[in-house]
Amino acid sequence: MDRLDARGIVDLMVGDHRVVADAVAGAAPVIAALVESMAGRFPQGGRLVYVGAGTSGRLGVLDASECPPTFMSDPSRVVGLIAGGDPALRRSSEGREDEWDGARAELEGLGIGPLDTVVGIAAGGTTPYPLGAVRIAKSMGAVTGFISCVPMPPPPGCDHLMVLDTGPEVLTGSTRLKAGSATKLALNCITTALFTRLGKVRGNLMVDLSASNDKLVDRAIRVVRQFDPTRTREEAWALLVEHGRSVRRAIDVPNWQPRIDGVLVSVRPLVPEDRPAMLAAASDPAIWEQHSDRDRHRDPAFGRFFDGAISSGGALAVCDPASGRIIGCTRFYDWDASSRSVVLGYTFLERAAWGTGANAELKRMLLAHAFRWADVAWFHVSPGNRRSQRALEKIGARRDREEQVVVAGVPSPRIIYRFDRTMLVDAG
Repeated sequence: MDRLDARGIVDLMVGDHRVVADAVAGAAPVIAALVESMAGRFPQGGRLVYVGAGTSGRLGVLDASECPPTFMSDPSRVVGLIAGGDPALRRSSEGREDEWDGARAELEGLGIGPLDTVVGIAAGGTTPYPLGAVRIAKSMGAVTGFISCVPMPPPPGCDHLMVLDTGPEVLTGSTRLKAGSATKLALNCITTALFTRLGKVRGNLMVDLSASNDKLVDRAIRVVRQFDPTRTREEAWALLVEHGRSVRRAIDVPNWQPRIDGVLVSVRPLVPEDRPAMLAAASDPAIWEQHSDRDRHRDPAFGRFFDGAISSGGALAVCDPASGRIIGCTRFYDWDASSRSVVLGYTFLERAAWGTGANAELKRMLLAHAFRWADVAWFHVSPGNRRSQRALEKIGARRDREEQVVVAGVPSPRIIYRFDRTMLVDAG
């Protein structure tokens, strides 16, 4: 190595580090089990405590210190203890790592108990300070873990042994290299997975944010709009104000009247002023020949349909993207927050749009939007409406059951189709 130029050394190190991800992947099942063991106890006041010496201790302190700005967590919930205390973050205190009881005072001061998780970190697997901490924490009732970068049997008191087998370092004995990189990745996985399981992430966005100053207001608005791009900045800010400037609370409010532009169709909120244009689009009797109410092309049946759409709070005008002319209607309704399900239906399109792919594009647009909040979307189709049944089956909806559904106050037979979030992903 000492005969290489700078580029040669860099290439050597980069190539040597390619094992890092694979090493962490090998420990993924144990890392996940550790996280799941914490997820139920953290909301009850549980904490995560990392304990290590040298590089391992510094990495634990680093990961703990990054949780408050990333996840708005209380600094006392994820704690890093290093042999030698805070001065060891900048100056080596190698002698302190040989103390088997070195972490006892800190663990007792924290009042470690059954709700807590203590993870010892030692690249070589033999450092007394973290090994002793795991044994002490176990005697205090905590769940324990241990991270090592060499194969080893579980140490005394360890519930979850995470072996990141990175092999020898390119600079012999310098465990800040591959072992350090693998340890940092494993710690990233632990805290990111934990706080995601605790609801601090939506999609891939950090959402446990409160807009308390101008910088955070702008960031909060951008996060709300990243989660739901159909909202304007003004709408996002109004939603934040309504919900105490909390991003998490704001994005939990479903938007059932979005504005979405597709290639063949676009949708926007239906308003009372749309009645004449909607009646013109619905005036073709052929549109309704397979529906249970075949008179919707004229009043009073159309009036009931339109008024029901307006009162639903989820009605959308389907428009031609080029001209903006209304060519149909659809709606979201019966949102159930407990089951995270919503119904899509009351959809029609002018005959000119049939067979063009417009209906399939419309449904995929609406499903993609709905699955920002919902896990399941339902469709209710009358038994005689074979056209709608074929359209749903074509996009992959699954026929679930038949039952009586109340339509305009009258129980009516319906075939219920189900579409899950995963089905949209699988269908591309």
